[in-house]
Amino acid sequence: MIDIRQKISQLVFVDTESPQLIAEKIISSWKANKSASIIHYMYYASYVLMHQNRDILRDYLLADYILVDGIGMQICFKIITGKKIANLNGTDMSPLFIDILHHSSVPICFYGTTKENIQSCNLKLNQQYGTQVLTYFQDGYSPLDLNKIPENCALFIGMGSPRQEQWVTEHLDWIKEKKILVFTVGGYFDFLSGFYIRAPQWVRTIKMEWAWRTILHPSRHYQKRLRDMSIIFLPFLHKLRKYKDYIFIKKL
Repeated sequence: MIDIRQKISQLVFVDTESPQLIAEKIISSWKANKSASIIHYMYYASYVLMHQNRDILRDYLLADYILVDGIGMQICFKIITGKKIANLNGTDMSPLFIDILHHSSVPICFYGTTKENIQSCNLKLNQQYGTQVLTYFQDGYSPLDLNKIPENCALFIGMGSPRQEQWVTEHLDWIKEKKILVFTVGGYFDFLSGFYIRAPQWVRTIKMEWAWRTILHPSRHYQKRLRDMSIIFLPFLHKLRKYKDYIFIKKL
């Protein structure tokens, strides 16, 4: 394991009781600063990988905001810090961001998933809003046509972690030059398109959506679940090593 205690204080984890409020504040801050901004989500399996791979840690250190994604990270933070942090997962937060951006006339671009699914995302959003929502969209199995992405836009990248965070790092200069607001959203496109079925509300209420996703798509999630097993000891180890003195949680 990599000792990242001196680095983890540079990770700006964000917490609030209102997901709507956090979406509004992140977007308004980006617009006011007139510069690029990067939002990464971190689920527990990513937290584990971050301690094993310096490149993944480097990618997360570039984020302006990190939103905790999933009950695993909530449990981890609770054990280490004794504090409960909000679950601001990409599947719930992305529609909030999109709604605010659309009504603010900010160009929105999607990059990721398959051609069929990304086209379905475009159709679903058009049906929802009754107008064209996406300025540009492209599947994630070919290099993004950078010339099609306008300046001062919001770019949602759904390529899976850690690939999507690595893509952001590799294109950081271009992102800064175009002053783009970047969201790495994992599997959100597949849920928006209807390719994956969201767990029923009662399953989400009892905090078992992770099990629902694993049962429906075991090949995609089994490695995450294997890493999740370290929650039996890793957060307790980090508590003993006083990680709470280094973790910075920003209230918006």
